[in-house]
Amino acid sequence: MKIKEKLTEKVSSVKNLATAALLAATIALSPTPATAGGSVELMAGHQSTTLDTKVSTEVAEKTGLFIRQMTTSTPEGEVSYFGLADLSYKLVGGLDVVGEIQAAPGMGVIPRAGLQHFGKVGDLAVYALATVKTMEHPDGEIVVSLSYTPKLGESIDLLMSLEDLTSIGKEGHQFSAQKLRAGITLMEKYHIGAAANLTELGP
Repeated sequence: MKIKEKLTEKVSSVKNLATAALLAATIALSPTPATAGGSVELMAGHQSTTLDTKVSTEVAEKTGLFIRQMTTSTPEGEVSYFGLADLSYKLVGGLDVVGEIQAAPGMGVIPRAGLQHFGKVGDLAVYALATVKTMEHPDGEIVVSLSYTPKLGESIDLLMSLEDLTSIGKEGHQFSAQKLRAGITLMEKYHIGAAANLTELGP
């Protein structure tokens, strides 16, 4: 089953879907695959609850591994899973070549390949990933993540972030999804704040 078909099951019509929620994260050492660390985020909204776990580490010189697992449950008892693993190799500066595996029930295992880049200017961090499915019916995915984390005090930082995922297939735009986060970071480890998820489906 295609990713777009999986999304269509969850969204009854082609429109924006927004979920306001509380956000709590711990072990939040790295929001992107660019540095070693990980995070566990629990987002509880009026339509669903999502547990988003990320782990990244260096497995060899210039070689990094990033693993992400998302589990979503609804008040009706429906549970969905999505996971991915990225193996990256540094080319130059913040530019890496990436091999990716995505997996979910009903979708199977999908291999992808592409490039990622991480950069930081002051308190603003930017991460971008572009991949192409390396099997039949290829499509393209672009992920862009922005985070702004200025210090508010000795052990308190402001946290503002936006993550956008866009999928493009043979017929054009398939879907886009955004994750918006705003809150504070305590002791460089715990995030507390508000969150919203948006989803747009293509024609």
